[in-house]
Amino acid sequence: MVHRKTQRERSLDDSNCLSYLSIMSVAAIQNEILGLPATERAKLIDVLWDSLSSPEAKAREAAWAEKPERRIDAFDAGQLKAPDAQSVFSGLRRNLRK
Repeated sequence: MVHRKTQRERSLDDSNCLSYLSIMSVAAIQNEILGLPATERAKLIDVLWDSLSSPEAKAREAAWAEKPERRIDAFDAGQLKAPDAQSVFSGLRRNLRK
């Protein structure tokens, strides 16, 4: 019988979690992760990604995320016009032919 962790057991503090994970195999960790709800797995992706990213990469990602946010704000404020679908698709077809 497989023991499924309760929410309380999953909410270990960082130090307990690290010692707990250090004795688990990758397969056991994977099984635990796949037992989590999708929203919790998505949060875990962010945590893992952040742990692998250098400060320079994080700064670059923040800068990249900033540009589309500014464009959305400009569109919402009526300062930026969206092209019509026909123009978008004809441009895509032209680029695919190249």
